[in-house]
Amino acid sequence: MVGSGRSKKTGTNRKGTQEHKRGVRKKFRARHIDQVWEDVRKPQGVHDGKSGPLGTTDKIALDDDLPAQGKHYCTPCAKYFVSDTALATHIKTKPHKRRCKALMGAKPHNQADADWASGMGVPDNGQGTRPVGMEVH
Repeated sequence: MVGSGRSKKTGTNRKGTQEHKRGVRKKFRARHIDQVWEDVRKPQGVHDGKSGPLGTTDKIALDDDLPAQGKHYCTPCAKYFVSDTALATHIKTKPHKRRCKALMGAKPHNQADADWASGMGVPDNGQGTRPVGMEVH
């Protein structure tokens, strides 16, 4: 007897479903921490009930496609919620607190920082040594 383990499954091509799932998940993916970093540091605007949710960065008209027309928004997590109670419950959760703690630190790195660190960024040659009387045309 060769072996009593499970036989190898053949013909299971699931790449099509995986690609579809990846596209669906991308729709719900939150904004990255370096994108939200500036939003958290902007001063809070006055909230009137006619435009934009309380935490958003831009004044936008209420959107019917968003949950609760986009009225309940968590700025650090960049998520919309169905109700005020759902938002209040979310604020008490561990992932929200972790995200807030990460946003209170130093500014996150971006692609320009990575290019500069690897030596691929724009060289900074300092101030030019052009004579004072010379004009540029």
